Amino acid sequence: MSLPNEKASILIIDDDANVLNMLELGLQSEFNVVAIFQPEKAMDVFSTGDFDLVITDIVMPYVSGFEILRKVKEANELVEVILLTGELPDKARPAVTSLQNGAHDYLLKPVKLFELKAAILKALEKQKLRMENKRLLLELVRVANTDCLTGLSTRRHFYSQLYQEFERSDRYSRSLGCVFLDIDKFKGVNDQYGHLCGDSVLERLGELLIRYSRASDMKCRFGGDEFVLVLPEANQEKSMAMADKLLRLIEKEAYDLADPPLRLTVSMGVASYEEKNFCSADELLNAADQALLFAKREGGNCIRFSRVAASSATSTPNLVSSQ
Repeated sequence: MSLPNEKASILIIDDDANVLNMLELGLQSEFNVVAIFQPEKAMDVFSTGDFDLVITDIVMPYVSGFEILRKVKEANELVEVILLTGELPDKARPAVTSLQNGAHDYLLKPVKLFELKAAILKALEKQKLRMENKRLLLELVRVANTDCLTGLSTRRHFYSQLYQEFERSDRYSRSLGCVFLDIDKFKGVNDQYGHLCGDSVLERLGELLIRYSRASDMKCRFGGDEFVLVLPEANQEKSMAMADKLLRLIEKEAYDLADPPLRLTVSMGVASYEEKNFCSADELLNAADQALLFAKREGGNCIRFSRVAASSATSTPNLVSSQ
């Protein structure tokens, strides 16, 4: 799509050389025009260019304007299409139907240039409005799915991602790691330094998780000072390696809330889906949560790994790392 101050790019397709030349000459002073005389090559040109609008004749050899309309909309629904037809209005019912299939307008030949320009401007204005609406919708979705303090996923959005990723891992027999993280003695930070300082700690931790994890990893502020990471294609070894890396990085972080600077530790619970050892995403998450509870009971600043579902975790999981 063209930038606001750039000329719009238009692809014109017609097997009539006279019509094609007339349209190209009439529009090239106001728009960037590419004219195609061979309809069968139109989609190849479209796929290699960045067009705002397509103008195409309906009745052409090898490929019809209706087929071009369908393919353009499949490639990018925001690209507007204007159809041209030499048929009389009472015989142009297929063109009317095409409007319902996404065409912006259709005009009768011989085309009057001022009418075509008016249709083009309306199509581009419609496109601009649709693009802005799409941008606003995407921004609303992003805001709704993002924790405003940490920049991580919200709990609700996280669950939808978790279920999809678990289903994918189950279908293709891939491992899936889960890391539950909780800041040790965080209540003391809020009580001693105030909630604004506590928020700055949470914000820093969110930045750290984003910086030192993969883009494909799902990162969530689960609630309060609890965080969850879901690691696609991570078995026990890889999940534990990630947890251990984060444990050491977080321990090194210094917060200028006191003199000397405050340092914090975290407790972690880890579980991994391997060889169908969990029946559901909830079981995997609960197993990591159960392991976190054991890590907290051990005094914190350590990692526990659970190999079984939380409902079956009657014995203490193995203590894998501690400091």
